[in-house]
Amino acid sequence: MAAAAAKRRRRRGVLDLEAQFAFFRSQHRHPVNAAAHALLAWPILFTNLLILHFLPLPLDPALALALAYAAAYVAVDLRAGALAGILFVVGWAASRALAARLGLALAWKLVLATQLFCWTWQFLGHGLFEASKLPLAPFEWPAVSDLPEVFLMEPFLILLQILNKHFGYEPYPGFSKNVDKKMEAILRESREELKQRKVT
Repeated sequence: MAAAAAKRRRRRGVLDLEAQFAFFRSQHRHPVNAAAHALLAWPILFTNLLILHFLPLPLDPALALALAYAAAYVAVDLRAGALAGILFVVGWAASRALAARLGLALAWKLVLATQLFCWTWQFLGHGLFEASKLPLAPFEWPAVSDLPEVFLMEPFLILLQILNKHFGYEPYPGFSKNVDKKMEAILRESREELKQRKVT
């Protein structure tokens, strides 16, 4: 299983949007888990921006993070990436205003509570729903080496899923069909791994 998972990760480049989106969808099939991520991933990012405003650095680290995310998303898809970039800039401005209003004494408590709540529910979404309710294609926890990629791409993939599912958006014609094929291949490979584990 580890070898197959590693092989699947090697096929997925950070900027390979089809492969990234197919793998993301394969790991977020249960509606409760998908909803938890859609609702809670962006508040995590917002509170990250909020706490960064209190770092005593000559450059604004919150703005640097927002611009870095925006640039990465524009690189993978100009239109949806531009929308995500606008959301990041708005989030940066809102977090800056909130930081000035709350001060560090209150802001860190808000950040801690939000992070604990959002991360807990995202892990529960995977553990209680994705892994146990859809056993024919088991959920694959990311390796430590994959975490930077997950933190970078997942907010954009959530936005892309909303645009694709509810508005029929595609970065280019045929994108959804290609993603469906790659997702089926991932799920098929996962089922084969599960069968092999049962045999052994």
